[in-house]
Amino acid sequence: MIEELYNALTDRVLFIVCLFILAGSVYISIKTRFIQIRSIPFLWKTLKDSSKKGSSEGSEYTISPLKALFTAMSTTLGISTLVGPVIAIQLGGPGALLGFIITSFLGSAVTYVEVSLGVQYRKKLENGKVMGGPMQYLQQLFSPKMAKWYAVGCTILMMGWSAAQANQLTSILNSPVLGSFQIPVVYSAIGLVILVMLTLLGGVKRISSFSSKLVPVMFILYIGSSSFIILSNLNQMGSILHTIISSVFSPYALASGSLVGGVVSALRWGVFKGIQTTEAGVGTQTIPHSLAETSDPRTQGVLAMLSTFSAGGLAFLSGCVALITNTWQDPSQALGMGMVAASYQQYFSWVGVLIITVSALLFGFGTILGNAFNGSQSYEYLMQNKKNRYYFLLTAVMIFLGAMGEVRTVWSMVDIILAFIAVPHMMALLLTVHRSPQVFAQKIDRLQESWEA
Repeated sequence: MIEELYNALTDRVLFIVCLFILAGSVYISIKTRFIQIRSIPFLWKTLKDSSKKGSSEGSEYTISPLKALFTAMSTTLGISTLVGPVIAIQLGGPGALLGFIITSFLGSAVTYVEVSLGVQYRKKLENGKVMGGPMQYLQQLFSPKMAKWYAVGCTILMMGWSAAQANQLTSILNSPVLGSFQIPVVYSAIGLVILVMLTLLGGVKRISSFSSKLVPVMFILYIGSSSFIILSNLNQMGSILHTIISSVFSPYALASGSLVGGVVSALRWGVFKGIQTTEAGVGTQTIPHSLAETSDPRTQGVLAMLSTFSAGGLAFLSGCVALITNTWQDPSQALGMGMVAASYQQYFSWVGVLIITVSALLFGFGTILGNAFNGSQSYEYLMQNKKNRYYFLLTAVMIFLGAMGEVRTVWSMVDIILAFIAVPHMMALLLTVHRSPQVFAQKIDRLQESWEA
């Protein structure tokens, strides 16, 4: 009874937070004159040109614009991209998928603004090290107290996100569908901690190098298999879309007896899982982008939108696969990666389980790595660039504990922490855009001239 009341109260509070974030995203989209639409041709040209123009390694503490993008994408394209839509559908109904589409579209304009600010206000230390992220522009545009609030929240959030990723990664490795290859949670958690720590201690160069190789593999493997399932069921897509829309307005009972759907439920789970997936409005994408070897904040902001688009698109694919295979309504399946694995097993037998296992390893490890690095930047801001190894140790403990936790508890805690930093951060973005709308609504041809120069 107490747990039900807690969940109901949490859902209502986070629903209000969702409305605020959506309203803020709409306002920023309008003030930037829908940069997410206007800049699509320039985005692809920038992506193509940056693979040539931005191929240099930069200094010891910076990376190329493209590697900055891949480092950010390895964080956004995590296990939450695979399992987030399934959890959102199971707890909020099929209508929760609309939250991912809305968050991805509107959030891309927010990503453009926050990454532009992150590059513009990043701080370079005497030894050449670059300190970026929302802490820098919040301190310079508003107050050190707001910057410290964000840094504390981000430090905790990144540990929580890493714990949530570890929870699902170790879950799939311990899934019965693996048969004799099943790995007990405690062993996979220990192995994960060791791999993450070894990579993190190598610094931003090792992290970005790993991410630039990881992201293309993730795309090919997961998009290819998901697209095959959807293309094999094109005749069902009409009814799937109808189910998604009708679920928002008409809740219904699952086989387990649970009632899902409705506006509140759909937005609470869809929008928050969408924010976790895209990171739009949270500000964490700005940290790796702040390390880009570039002097053009707006162009890097346009480039950053690709990760938001990609994360939303992949999440929608995952959700459609779950609805097509109907595994989200199977009470015998464990909430999370077990449902995802069961979906792919229907079409690819044991190969499907292998695809999901490998995808989970790639997505999960890359995201934990990115989260830990982003959190270390916030921690270093608080500790004046010292003792970041203590943060890595705390992250290791959280990864291990998160692997042992219960799914809904772990993800709900992440949502609550996220709300504490997303709301004040979104308010800061709204004030900044309101004060200088012309700065973020530049004509695309000016960005083009800046890039070519």
